[in-house]
Amino acid sequence: MFQSTESVHGVRSFSVKFRRRAVESPGRAGKLGTSHRSADGRAVDETTRRGDIESARHRASVDPHLAALLQAMSADLVDDSPAGRLYGESLSTALTVYLVGRYGARSEPPRSRGGMPALRLRRVLDYIGANLTRDLGVTELATVAGMSPHYFSELFRKSVGQPPHQYVLRQRIERAKESLRNPKRSVLEAGLAAGFANASHFARAFRRLVGATPRQFRAS
Repeated sequence: MFQSTESVHGVRSFSVKFRRRAVESPGRAGKLGTSHRSADGRAVDETTRRGDIESARHRASVDPHLAALLQAMSADLVDDSPAGRLYGESLSTALTVYLVGRYGARSEPPRSRGGMPALRLRRVLDYIGANLTRDLGVTELATVAGMSPHYFSELFRKSVGQPPHQYVLRQRIERAKESLRNPKRSVLEAGLAAGFANASHFARAFRRLVGATPRQFRAS
C-alpha cells in the first residue's frame, strides 16, 4: 500500500535507502549502492521541472505498477544482480520517475516521441561493444550519449526496442556463443570473456535466453 503524504524529496530518500540495502547485500548487488545516487535526483528534476515539488495526496491503495517495480528490485537482489548494476540503476530511475509522475502534484512533461539521434546511438552501441566485460551502468552510458539517465533509457528503448540492460545482456550472450564455438575455450572462459561475473550468473542467463545450458549449446 502506498500513500503519498510527503514531499518529492522522500522519493530520493526511498531510492537511496534501497540502494543502501543493496550495498549491505553480498555479491555484485552491492555495486548498486553509492556510485550514482545523484541519478535519481536528476530524474526527479526532469520529471517535475522543479526538485522541490510537493506530492499530491492519494488514498491508501494497492498500486500494481509500484508493486511490480519493488518486486523486480527485490528479485534482482536475491539473484545477486546477474545483469550487474545496469538493471538495478534502471529500476531505481524508473521507480523515481513513476512515483513523481503518478503521485506528484504536477504531471510529467510531454515525452519525446522520437528515438535517440543516430550518431549518439551508434556511439553508445560501440561503447557497449568495447566494454562488455565491465559492469556498465545507466549513468555511464547516458554520459557517453550526452544526456540524462532518465531520457537516455527512454530514448534507447525507443531506438533499439529494448531497455539498456536487456540489450547488454543479449550482447553478452551473443559474444558467449562465439566463444563456445571455439573448442579451445572452456565454458567458464566463455562466460568471463562475455562479461558475466561467474559461472552461475552465466549459466542462468544463458539458459533463460537461449533455452539451453552453455554445455548443451556447445554440444548441439
